[in-house]
Amino acid sequence: MKKKVLIADISEYKKTLGNIYSSYGFEVTFCDSAFDAISKLKAYEFDLVVSEVELPGDNAFELYDYISENYPGIPTIMVTDKNIDTFFSRVFSQGIGNVLHKPVNESELITLSIKLITGTAIFGLRNYLDNVTDIKKIRIKNSDQIKKAVAMIIDQVSGWGFSINRKSTLTLLLNEMAINAVYHSHGFTAEKLNRIPVTLPDNSFVDLFFCRADDTYAISITDYNGKLTKERILGSINDVIKQNMLLEKSFETGEDISDLISESGRGIDLVRKLSGEYYFIIKKDFRTEIILIFKESDNQNSHEYTSLKIIDVKY
Repeated sequence: MKKKVLIADISEYKKTLGNIYSSYGFEVTFCDSAFDAISKLKAYEFDLVVSEVELPGDNAFELYDYISENYPGIPTIMVTDKNIDTFFSRVFSQGIGNVLHKPVNESELITLSIKLITGTAIFGLRNYLDNVTDIKKIRIKNSDQIKKAVAMIIDQVSGWGFSINRKSTLTLLLNEMAINAVYHSHGFTAEKLNRIPVTLPDNSFVDLFFCRADDTYAISITDYNGKLTKERILGSINDVIKQNMLLEKSFETGEDISDLISESGRGIDLVRKLSGEYYFIIKKDFRTEIILIFKESDNQNSHEYTSLKIIDVKY
């Protein structure tokens, strides 16, 4: 049976979205406003709602609230050509998990859509890349192993023939995410803040997977406690955005804000800004996996406009 997607967008870009979904076998219905979308939701069944952030009348945020309250089983994706940071406080306050920047990456849009609809095949690099030719794993049992593990991954990626123009940036990103997985996911937040080395309890570990596929390589950081939540991800990003605003203000005014700045949330924010394609995948008390996908053409360039992708499995 065809999956049914409702696209709420008044711009011409809705045709592009419709063509993408149609080419992958989706049944597409269009509407031009939140009011029209609500009317169609009452009349027909849909598997997914994709909405432009800026809609006539009631905007996509009101539509999101309506769906969350009345159709909580229908996943949603917002799309925008604006910088998500400019309205992230709204994203954070309403707990919105998925916002993609226009023009969307076709493969990314479809992958995210299918995962959100089905909730299956969500963990593991092979579920996000085709033609995987190598997949390797490094298991971490204590914090002292992190830097060496990250260095091994960087060396292997380079050995596969990929050019990494900003190795220091990728190294920082992987170190931050591995540290979070070792410390925060296992209840060692105080130790992290005080930079105290830790060894994980028996039968606890963090796995770093990495692989290549054609002109792409991918890395994932996995813990098996499932303590990361959508709310924590959104809160961390929101904190970093607010701190960046404070830094900009301080630069203009000369005000000392050192007491207001922290490292909290930096790793999660780096993921969305430095990874061409990424996914936060969380299942409470079971598993957390952060997947980073890099095409040869990306070269870890900072993305001016970032997206947000959280696959939060509730069952």
